[in-house]
Amino acid sequence: MKSIKNIYKIGYCPSSSHTMGPSYSATEFLKLYPDADFIKVILFGSLAKTGKGHGTDRAVSEVLSGIPHEITFDCESETPVHPNTLEFIAFKNNAELGKKRFYSIGGGEIQTDDTKNNFTEKEVYRDKNFTEISKYCKSKNIRLSDYVFENENSDIKDYLLKVWQTMQKAISEGLSKSGTLPGGLAVERKAQFLFNQKHIDESPQTRENRLVCSYAFAVSEQNADCGIIVTAPTCGSCGVLPA
Repeated sequence: MKSIKNIYKIGYCPSSSHTMGPSYSATEFLKLYPDADFIKVILFGSLAKTGKGHGTDRAVSEVLSGIPHEITFDCESETPVHPNTLEFIAFKNNAELGKKRFYSIGGGEIQTDDTKNNFTEKEVYRDKNFTEISKYCKSKNIRLSDYVFENENSDIKDYLLKVWQTMQKAISEGLSKSGTLPGGLAVERKAQFLFNQKHIDESPQTRENRLVCSYAFAVSEQNADCGIIVTAPTCGSCGVLPA
């Protein structure tokens, strides 16, 4: 099995395939051409046709914010490899430095033509399913968390701390906001209302349920508002685990 980092990805929402993947692609392209003074980005297929609604262009622009860039939507060209295709072209002094196509294959994972698995987490767990994991933990009398730390890289605790801090920040920011979410459907934010809606005869159980729901709404609304969240394992379920 792959690292649990593959489940908990931090990035721009609302879509692991339409915002996270493209933003990660922009990050990788910058590593290839750090001297570029202008970058052209072309979105193809599904990324082009739903890009504005999903905020694909916004997510890519956030990563490229320090460099002049242009993003275009090509809704006509064929995408035989993958519907979520985007291409980056780097320039310096008006001369082309190079280009690269990326495919956002889902869950925040990306691929390219020449290195299909270059950006995919490697297998780190020797066991193939939870039955095998449970059997091993019982045989060694260890906890599931011990099993994780035994198999992951040494930075896993720092990474999980960052994940938890990002989740907490998403809750805090979501609870601090009110108004209408983007998208044209005039959907009102509910998290802040739920958090503050205390009844005089509210039982401890009802209060706990109300607060948990407000936390879930808070992160989900941040997701809808193109904020930064943690997949768990998708953007659509991002509010469940922190709540």
